[in-house]
Amino acid sequence: MALDLYKVKDVYFNKLYQPRQNASEQIKPKVLLLDKITTTIISMSYTQSQLLSNDIILIELIENYKTLSVMKHLNCIVFVSIKSLSSLISELKSPHFGSYEIYFNNSINKNQIEKIAESDEYEIVDKLIEIFQDYLILNSHLYQIQHEPGAINPYLEDGSKLTSLLLSLKKNPIIKYESNSNDIKRLSSEILYNINSNSNNNLFDDLNIHNDVPPILLLLDRKNDPITPLITPWTYQSMIHEFCKIEKNLVNIENQQIILTDSNDQFYKESMYLNYGDLTDKFQKYVEKYKSETNQSQITKTSNLNELKKILMKFPEFKKFSTNILNHLNIISEIDKQISLQKLWDLGELQQTIVCDLDSQQNIKERIITVLKDSKISTTNKVKILLLYSIRFNFDQSFLSILNDPLCSDPLPSEEQVNLLSKFKSLFNLTNLTNIQKQQQQQGLTNIFANKNINISNLFKNHQNENDNIYLQYTPRLNEIINKLIDPNLESSVKLNTLIPDKVKQKYGTTTEKVQDIIIYMNGGLTYEESRLIHEISENNKKINLIIGSDEMLNSETWLNKLYNLTKDKQTEPERTQFRDLL
Repeated sequence: MALDLYKVKDVYFNKLYQPRQNASEQIKPKVLLLDKITTTIISMSYTQSQLLSNDIILIELIENYKTLSVMKHLNCIVFVSIKSLSSLISELKSPHFGSYEIYFNNSINKNQIEKIAESDEYEIVDKLIEIFQDYLILNSHLYQIQHEPGAINPYLEDGSKLTSLLLSLKKNPIIKYESNSNDIKRLSSEILYNINSNSNNNLFDDLNIHNDVPPILLLLDRKNDPITPLITPWTYQSMIHEFCKIEKNLVNIENQQIILTDSNDQFYKESMYLNYGDLTDKFQKYVEKYKSETNQSQITKTSNLNELKKILMKFPEFKKFSTNILNHLNIISEIDKQISLQKLWDLGELQQTIVCDLDSQQNIKERIITVLKDSKISTTNKVKILLLYSIRFNFDQSFLSILNDPLCSDPLPSEEQVNLLSKFKSLFNLTNLTNIQKQQQQQGLTNIFANKNINISNLFKNHQNENDNIYLQYTPRLNEIINKLIDPNLESSVKLNTLIPDKVKQKYGTTTEKVQDIIIYMNGGLTYEESRLIHEISENNKKINLIIGSDEMLNSETWLNKLYNLTKDKQTEPERTQFRDLL
C-alpha cells in the first residue's frame, strides 16, 4: 500500500465532515471551530467549496470563545490541538452552539479526557475523537511539521508530531538515525518512547498489517549536508521557492497571491519537477492548447444548438484555464527575470563545476576572481560561491580583499557574512575535501560531491550552449543514503544507528535486509530539490514507497540566515559543543 498523504487527508475529511448515515435525521448546517494550529492544517488540506458542500457555513477560532455569537440552531465540529484544551473547556461550560463533535489533531491522555467530561455540564458533546494530523501536507509525498516559537522541549514537540504522522499512515517503524547528531539521537529516543508507551493503549497494535517487512523512519540532520541548500536549483517547484518563496503552498507575485497545489493544478502537477528548458516547452504547449480550445470562431461556425450549448457551458472552464495560464506566466516570467538579473547561467555553471570537481583548482579560482570583481553580481551570490569553494578547497583570504572592495561589491559584505566565510569550515568541522584520505574519514560530508554521474539527456535543450547539461550534475547527499537502504550492497559512508520498538521486534525480529516503506524526516530544513529526488527515486523503484518532510522548506536565503545565526551562536557561546560531534 503506497504512502500517500492525500489519501490520509481524504480519510480524515470523511471522518470530520461527512454527515451521519441516518436518513431520518435532518442535515443541519455546521460551524467549524479551529485554533491557530489546525487552521493552517485545514486551509492546506481542503478548499472552501469542499467545506461548503459538506454544510460548513461558518469557521471560527476557539481562541475567540468569549466573543462568539450564540447560535444554538447550529451544530459545531471542533478540530483543535491539545494547546487549546483550556479554551475548549471554557467554551463547553458556556456553549454557543447546539452540539459538539470534538476532534483533536493528536493523541490526548486520560486526564485531559476527564477534564473535558467534567466541563460538559450540558451534555452537548456527541463525540470525542483523536485524528492524527499534527503536520502540514504540502504534496502527496511531502509534509512539514510546524515549530511553535518558544517551545520548552523541541524534541518532545517534534517527537509528538512525528508520532501523529506514523499513526495517520498506520505505520510502526524501525527507527534509523544519523549516529553523529546529538539532536537526532534525542529525537529518535523520544519517538521510540512515544511508540512503546502508546503500544500500552493499543494505538500501535494493529499497524503494519499490510507490511511483510517493517517500515523505516529515517531521521536526518540538515547540518550534515550544508551544501545542497546553497546550490541554485533548476527545476520548476524548486526555482519558484528560490526566487518567489512558497509559503504553505502560497506564492506572492506582484501583489497577487497564487495557490500552488498539484492536486488542483494539472499544469503544476505535470511541470513541478521539470528542468527549466523542458518547462518552457511545456508552457508553450499549454498556451497553444488554450488557444485551440477557446477558439471563439467555433461559436459562429456552428449551427447546431446542442454543440453551441456544449461550447458555452465550457466558458467557466476557459476562465479557470486562462487564470491558470496567467498565474504560471507571471511565475515563469519572474524566474526568468531573476536568472538574468543575477547572472545565474554563469553562476549556476560555476557552482556545479566547484561541487562536482569538474575543473582544476587554479581555473576555478580564476573564475571566482572574475565573479568577485563583477559589481553587477550580488554580494550574497558571491558569498554562496565562496562557501562552496571553501568546502572543496582551503579558503583563500585574498578573496575577502576583493569582496570588500567598494568598486566590486555593492553593498559591501556584512559582518555576519564575513564571519560565516571565515568560520564556515570550523563550524561544521570540515577539512579540505581535496585530500582523499581525509575525505574518506569524514562521516557527515563524505561523497557529498561524488555521486555526480546522473543520466540526464537533452537538458535545457532550448539553450544552444553545448555545456548546458551541467546545471543538474549535482546530486544531494540524501540520494546515497536512500539508495543504501534500498540496496544494502551499495557502499555508503553514512553511518546509521537503529532503534526497534517492542511491537516491531515481536513481529519481525531484530534484523531485516528488505525495505518497502521509508518515511524520512530532515531536522533543520529541507529543499524542494531533495523532495524532487525522493519523487524520482519512487518513480524508479515502484515497489518502494517514500515520503519526506521537515520542519522548514529551505531556499538559499533562509539557509544562509540559519548559517549566520549558527556562526553568531558559535561566537557568543564558545564552549558550546553542539557541533563538536557533527563529523
